[in-house]
Amino acid sequence: MQFGIFDWVEASDALSPQEVYEHKLQLAAAADKAGLHGMFLAEHQGTPLSIDASPALLLAAMFQRTQRLRAGALTFCLPWYDPYRFYNEVCMLDQMSGGRLELGVGRGVSPIESQIFNLKSVEESRERYRETLDIFFAACNSPLLNFQGKHYEYRDVELFNRPLQRPYPPLWFPSSNRDSIEFTARHGYHTALIAKTGESKALFNQYREVWEKHKGDLGRHNGHVAAPFLAKTQHIVIAETYVEAERIGLQAYERWKGHMHHLTRRYDRPEVLKLEPFGEDSVQRLIVGPPNTVVDKLQEAIAATGMNYMLCIFSFGNLPPQAALRSLEMFAGEVMPKLRPPAG
Repeated sequence: MQFGIFDWVEASDALSPQEVYEHKLQLAAAADKAGLHGMFLAEHQGTPLSIDASPALLLAAMFQRTQRLRAGALTFCLPWYDPYRFYNEVCMLDQMSGGRLELGVGRGVSPIESQIFNLKSVEESRERYRETLDIFFAACNSPLLNFQGKHYEYRDVELFNRPLQRPYPPLWFPSSNRDSIEFTARHGYHTALIAKTGESKALFNQYREVWEKHKGDLGRHNGHVAAPFLAKTQHIVIAETYVEAERIGLQAYERWKGHMHHLTRRYDRPEVLKLEPFGEDSVQRLIVGPPNTVVDKLQEAIAATGMNYMLCIFSFGNLPPQAALRSLEMFAGEVMPKLRPPAG
């Protein structure tokens, strides 16, 4: 069982962008000190859900503030990138971090955000995603980049940088349905879900079945990774009392929920995610309380979902930065040790 942090890097009414970024850097430093495995950032555009328009910039700063913590984006939205520059930025991050980069790749979940980059359809977005990923793989395997595709073309482009991790950093691909799980498991990607508890269990079981069948196949994208992480995101607020944790947690959850639905409400689109803090059908539930209560609830969540990696969401909505840091401190000291089996 591993533990990490996921963060949308939301806009704030109370904090300036500079203060938001500084808080995330402090959170990364605290996670590093606490011995968490990694910290992952979302990438969104044109929404208060995220002011992390360039994850590479914030990741570079995080690597300067930490020593052991791995970090990455979940995900870099590949259709929004020039493939050549994307390859070089990944190389720089991996080299500058000493090989601590985790590489999440995806298409981008929001067609509204993709329109900012003049992507006219979901199909065009898929095509650019696939070509960008193919170009990345080609660049990692040759000193010269040659590629001929529908959207991109490179001829004998010399490459003078390489990822420190070979052939490239571990790959992550978020999944939400049976079709994407099939692809993800076949190639051995680490994956992360925002899904109902029961759905998560079924998807993770499907992943494990497919992975077992194909873990020895040649040509898998994540073949250099011995065993995949199956991650689930989890909002957590820990305080000295249940009343205090619930009070600040519910307030922050409602603000985060508004950010999640901002674009669909602005453009009068249907809300595709059911978000309720304590609802059985919610794809993202909230766990609050003092440490002992949180231990019990997280043990239930681990058993019910089948996750082997918990992506903790400590900072969200309008939660005060000190409350988020305090949750992380108590999680590391009083909760995490009880969720890991003893050595041996």
